[in-house]
Amino acid sequence: MVCFAGFVDSIAGGGGLITVPTYIAMGVPSELILGTNKTVSTSGGIISVYRYIRSSGLDFKILIYGIIGGVIGSSFGAHLATMLDSNKMVYILVIVVPVIFALNIYKSRLKSDHVISLSRFALLLRCFLIGLVIGCYDGFFGPGTGTFLIVAMVLFMNMEIHHASANARIINFTSNITAFAIFLIKGLIAWKIALVAIIASIIGNYIGSSFVVSGNTKVVKKVFNSVLLGLLIKSAYDIYLLS
Repeated sequence: MVCFAGFVDSIAGGGGLITVPTYIAMGVPSELILGTNKTVSTSGGIISVYRYIRSSGLDFKILIYGIIGGVIGSSFGAHLATMLDSNKMVYILVIVVPVIFALNIYKSRLKSDHVISLSRFALLLRCFLIGLVIGCYDGFFGPGTGTFLIVAMVLFMNMEIHHASANARIINFTSNITAFAIFLIKGLIAWKIALVAIIASIIGNYIGSSFVVSGNTKVVKKVFNSVLLGLLIKSAYDIYLLS
């Protein structure tokens, strides 16, 4: 399951939607779930990030602002996560996922050409704010962060999904590292499980990043839309459980 989550996460994000329930089913203490998940996703993400950096489609002069925003937001979110009951974090997905899904359908801007017509200042500001807001969510909870970043970049930065997927992975990785450091300092990681899961995550990320680097946009779109649908279905199920 962790290997498949790494595959999905490297392409469209949302791997945490698979891993978090897996850790719960394994009986991992609730206070260690988020830290363990962040450790595994960060380690597995190293492979996909390395391959994306070597490929084209990354504009670090713009992306650096999203990275800075992601670090700031993730640090704040992770501190909040250590003080709140993780069982109640499901309310976030219940609210956020349907909104993101609706925005994606309404805008329908998954273009095949990488064209950015916004001014440079607008791009820098939007990239920073996207990193800040979604980075905060990533540190606070995490599942679906990559998906939310891709949607935000497509909708608000007019970026094609193939490039958004690669750029989002970089921001997601830096916010992961920030949150991981905080969970590590506070000792909120189940290392026996994490060390085994890291290997599976690395394999999944390697396979998934191969699809994106090769420019297989059709596969990226299919996985992306499937993850969004999965997030929406799970949110509906969570609402049922909470009612």
